[in-house]
Amino acid sequence: MVYLFDVPAFFILFRETAETCVILAVLLSIVVKLVPEDNPQLRKKLKRQIWIGTALGLVVTLVLGAIFVAIFYTIASNLWASSESIWEGVFSLLAAIVTLIMAFGMIRVKQWKTKWEGKLNDATERYLNRHKRGEKWAMILLPFTVVAREGLESFVFIAGIGFDKPASGLPIPVFTGIICGIAVGYLIYRGSNAVSLNIFFGVMTVLLFFISSGLFSGAVFEFSEAAGRPVKVLWDTKCCDPETNSGWSVLHALFGWRDVATLDTTLAYIAWWVLIAIGLVIVHYKNKRETIDVTGEIENEGKSETRDNVV
Repeated sequence: MVYLFDVPAFFILFRETAETCVILAVLLSIVVKLVPEDNPQLRKKLKRQIWIGTALGLVVTLVLGAIFVAIFYTIASNLWASSESIWEGVFSLLAAIVTLIMAFGMIRVKQWKTKWEGKLNDATERYLNRHKRGEKWAMILLPFTVVAREGLESFVFIAGIGFDKPASGLPIPVFTGIICGIAVGYLIYRGSNAVSLNIFFGVMTVLLFFISSGLFSGAVFEFSEAAGRPVKVLWDTKCCDPETNSGWSVLHALFGWRDVATLDTTLAYIAWWVLIAIGLVIVHYKNKRETIDVTGEIENEGKSETRDNVV
């Protein structure tokens, strides 16, 4: 069976592309806000520079990313062939942690726009000042840096997650992940149908939780195999092997399904979900506290304005 679609790779590219689109949209809006309306030529020039920087960052990302993945799959993977189980366990564990962090990041997707507006506003002003001092192409560097950083970070994650899988599973999820990320990034910035977006990202977050659980369970399986100690098998279906059946391979990628379950992998799967539950409780109370703080600030501002009007 030919391996054509790496599910974690799709979600990584989707998430990183969506956030990058939000960043670029924020950049364009800040330029509009900071450059006076009576200078449309400067606005147009700076916007053009942002798009040029974006395009250059994308090209550099694709070239360096392709080189990195090629080296990883050909040269570097042969260096640890003698201890493959240990390295597969290490990379699966790292992938589980990265995927879990991405999942919790999606819970706060509504704050992406606000977060990047705060970060980029001062940076954009600095680049505009450099432009005024004669550095005519200064605004190219900011989007170039952002796109290149996010893109190369994605390829590093993909290489780690896909260590034990053939490279044939990368092209389709990379392409579809970028396309879907661009579409959703645009919708996030425009605020289109916020309820539908919340449902969509809720479903995506749950899927990422399942994927990270499967990766962690797989890491424990590889570590147990490397240790060479006897394992207690809980079930062996002998019919639902994800390596030979495409349907079960999808369930393996999404939910961590294994036709042979051991006590170690099952306990690891349950423990990971306990960790997720604890994380969700922490995020809930953190969001609740932030909401209370913001409400208090608004009320205090309102009281101050009232007193000023009375005076």
